[in-house]
Amino acid sequence: MNSGNDEFTSPVFDMGTLMRAIVNPYGKRLIVDGVPAERLGLEGKLGLDGSKASKADSIKATIFVIAFIGVMIAMPIFAQTEPLLCMTTFGAVILIFGLINLFQNGVSLESIFNLVIPLIGAVLVVISVMNVYHKSHSDSFYFTQTMMAKIACVGFEIVGAGMMVISPVLHFRKMNECTQIITAKCIYRNYNKNANGRTAAHHHYELWWQYEVNGMIYVTSENTSTNKDVPIVGDLREIRFSPEKPWKIYRPIKSEWVDPIVEGAVIVGFIMVIMALLHW
Repeated sequence: MNSGNDEFTSPVFDMGTLMRAIVNPYGKRLIVDGVPAERLGLEGKLGLDGSKASKADSIKATIFVIAFIGVMIAMPIFAQTEPLLCMTTFGAVILIFGLINLFQNGVSLESIFNLVIPLIGAVLVVISVMNVYHKSHSDSFYFTQTMMAKIACVGFEIVGAGMMVISPVLHFRKMNECTQIITAKCIYRNYNKNANGRTAAHHHYELWWQYEVNGMIYVTSENTSTNKDVPIVGDLREIRFSPEKPWKIYRPIKSEWVDPIVEGAVIVGFIMVIMALLHW
């Protein structure tokens, strides 16, 4: 295995580096994230240089930066004329960015929480616009501070309950789908830093694994980021895969009772629900 661990651990995903990390001395058929290697440059989700993903991320980042700059310019102006429009502007940015992310990644049970960001943006826009309209139309409906507090509580309850229910459901669904166990090798690590983290201990990693099923080499990402049980490049771990679709994998991170990621989601969700109920 390649010994240059730093080359294969990066904050920026690079398909070319991933391809160099793959060990396939006998030229067996290669499947990368469910896409045959021979199709990667034409029909895959990622080009050999990661061009499609990079372009999508670049477009999203560009739109966000432009919108953010626009907000920074508009908000001081609105603060002098109509403070509620600051909320409208901020909500519009969150809504647009959330919708872009939603359309790019799609909606599934795994990504259901991607709906939260655009919903928050939409609520902020609706509340602020209706309250601005009320100032010139006193007989129209508007949101009082009490009503806004209740809406926030309901939102916390829904998100918290969702975290308590959806995370365990996803865990058991993946366990039922990925029933076969195989030893896989970590060949590439893509990471992002925790907002307050300055060391590797605070990084969250998306891990890429190489394994062989029925004479074919599979290279698959976990498609989620974690800072629990993170291997170094070259380490071996047992992972689960679907016998019908071997490119679908799941690596439950074992603890004394339950997968700590699921446990953490349930605890956070429970806290959110309790906090919301206490504020009613």
